[in-house]
Amino acid sequence: MAKFGEGDERWIVDERADGANVHGWHWEEKDALPWSRERLGALCGGAEAKKDALLQAFPEVSFVKCVGLTKCEGEAYVNKRKGKIIPGYELEVEIAYEGECRGKACGGKVKMPYVADENADEDPECVAAPASDSTEDSIVREAVLKTLVPIILEGVRTFVKEMAKGGPGGDAPVSAEAAAKAEAAKAADAAKKAAAKENTRSDKAAPLSQKNHTIKITENFYCRPRDICEALMDGSRVMHFTRSRCSGLNGSTGKFDMFDGNIQGETIDYVPGEKIVQKWRFNSWPDDHYSTVTITFREPDPGNCWVDLVQTDVPECDKFGNETVMDTTENGWKNLIFARIRQVFGYGA
Repeated sequence: MAKFGEGDERWIVDERADGANVHGWHWEEKDALPWSRERLGALCGGAEAKKDALLQAFPEVSFVKCVGLTKCEGEAYVNKRKGKIIPGYELEVEIAYEGECRGKACGGKVKMPYVADENADEDPECVAAPASDSTEDSIVREAVLKTLVPIILEGVRTFVKEMAKGGPGGDAPVSAEAAAKAEAAKAADAAKKAAAKENTRSDKAAPLSQKNHTIKITENFYCRPRDICEALMDGSRVMHFTRSRCSGLNGSTGKFDMFDGNIQGETIDYVPGEKIVQKWRFNSWPDDHYSTVTITFREPDPGNCWVDLVQTDVPECDKFGNETVMDTTENGWKNLIFARIRQVFGYGA
């Protein structure tokens, strides 16, 4: 063995002076929110109904069209490690629309409250909210749902595909040979997923070959502990601050789901104002894998509530191989649950 400093130079790997990240080996992260606003605006913000189809289904409507993206808030990023692209995004999107019915100018917004990587394989919730409750606005709303929303959703699907390819840092067009290889790899991956589903159907549970992690969060609210308990355990309040469907949360133990079924679980212990214990999972996690969420409450002074959350057995990867589970889960608690409870119910600055 050669002494330090006497090795053959052909075998010595020096740190590059230019700091280049060769083959994307090191972790890279790119903010994709500005790009996401631009792309969703371009893909969805100018949708316009075809006149023939519109007149056939809604003869009283002269036209309906989108007039631009008015809101795109949340977070979007693209990570790259060892050449692997890992997109992440949780966006709230709104698009303004205009129309005319019986000679009356109408308008409103198409709202998508949750466009996220965790449900990239399905269309997001998409609702049309008219500016007024007139009969004409209601007719235009139905025309928007029938003619514009399908175009908007197709734009979202394109955005999802572009994010999967790297978003603002996506690859340049590839050669025909490379494209053929990519198609072959895609077919192999589809076959692999089909085989995995077949194994699931035959009740052959595959063991998790990944590490599980723990998340710890402490939040402060200016209210009583029972107020936070009700915000988390009363289904009507949960739907109010999440702006999405939930079921099973009725202030007692039992199974539940939130965020239109994207979160599933079961409350196994509940002491109002003291403790909540739940089995909890995203539907994108490996099948039948649940974490355990324990939320406890402290009130050192009346109206000064501290919430301690510990979530154990959080998987390292989801069932699609994405390594963003920890970040997605922690950001979801902080930004989509606790921050919105503060904002909607006024329980903190």
